[in-house]
Amino acid sequence: MRLDSSTACLALEVRDPDLLLTRFYTLDTPGLTLEELKLPQAQTWWQGLEDAEHGNIYLHGYGNRQLGQHKGILAFDASGRNKVWEAAELAFYGVAAAGIIAYNPQQPEGELQVLSPVTGEPTGKILSQQQAAGEVARYNHTRFQDCLYPTLYREGEVYFEQVQAFIQEQLQLQAVKAVEYAETETHLVISFYTSGEDGKLQNELAVFDLAGELHQKVKIGSDLSGLGSDTFFIFKHNLYFILNKDILQVFQLLA
Repeated sequence: MRLDSSTACLALEVRDPDLLLTRFYTLDTPGLTLEELKLPQAQTWWQGLEDAEHGNIYLHGYGNRQLGQHKGILAFDASGRNKVWEAAELAFYGVAAAGIIAYNPQQPEGELQVLSPVTGEPTGKILSQQQAAGEVARYNHTRFQDCLYPTLYREGEVYFEQVQAFIQEQLQLQAVKAVEYAETETHLVISFYTSGEDGKLQNELAVFDLAGELHQKVKIGSDLSGLGSDTFFIFKHNLYFILNKDILQVFQLLA
């Protein structure tokens, strides 16, 4: 999932490893209107979702498929019907106030350039690696001021142990491997894992108020062999998460 916070449009990538098919959708979060991007199905497995911003959805292709090297930038409008532009020889780095930052995948350590989000053409602005990282970080702070993504804490880190102890006290459950934690003015939201007898992991999502009272607990994944990241996010007091890998659910966090 990627959120265009300026338009409140949510972009989603859904992959089917059995059929080697990928589908991309846009969801207008205020109106809950879902649209599928019109792409040739034979090509979609080798495409992936990069980001959403400026009213566009940005996809990537692959250069070296064995290494998973990203190459190519495809920009679609939020309706999913029209390709706005394509930069076939460049790779996506990030979004900045000046436009889309891209690099040459054949020279990933080289300088980066800024593309117009409207046309995909170079603006003439060239950035060093350090400058590009700073531009993206500053713009993310602005674009996501109404959006909150969780922080990931892994086993062995101090904050993991603190959240683990809180879950044990409140839910009598043993969190393992990693937790994702976010705090609003009124709620604590925690995504955590528990281990079954077969060694498989279960992913639970719990919502507490600031006094520690449980308001909601949902098992969002089961029989997992690995960890996820960004398993939820909060946008304008709504909690978004994927249930069992194929159901998007939205909860309103009431004060």
